[in-house]
Amino acid sequence: MIPDEASVEAVAAEAAGLGVAHAAQPLLFDSLPETEGRSARRRPRRARAAVAATVSVDVVQEPVPAPPPAIFAAPPPPPRPAPAAFDPAALSNPEISALVRALPDLRLSHLLVEAARELKRRVEPPAWDDEEDAGPREPNPSLLRAARLVVGEFAGDGD
Repeated sequence: MIPDEASVEAVAAEAAGLGVAHAAQPLLFDSLPETEGRSARRRPRRARAAVAATVSVDVVQEPVPAPPPAIFAAPPPPPRPAPAAFDPAALSNPEISALVRALPDLRLSHLLVEAARELKRRVEPPAWDDEEDAGPREPNPSLLRAARLVVGEFAGDGD
């Protein structure tokens, strides 16, 4: 048994406490013509070619194949060699110049004092030993020239 619209409106009006007199009020969209809806006017869509059909998949009950033997596997890469320790004697002249230019004043002053001490130690003649065949050792001429250049630079005779 399907209720008609009038009985549905009457029940709804009584439930709201409005009475039957107000139930006859027309609804907002009652005057619009009834249509079958938008979907009835459209043509049915064609199936798109990009959509694949549903395929059922059989469950395979086979064991997983074993990995290939180690003969065919690539050998592990060799370990990277440890970085070489810093060797200041391996620096080239341009690298030494760049290092000296990059040092802050405090570090440069320390380097200058240490270099002067080392230069003095290498140029200074060694103390006489008790051995008779040990004579005075000649300092390296390049160190003597460098010492003269440094003294000339500080005296203002350079260039």
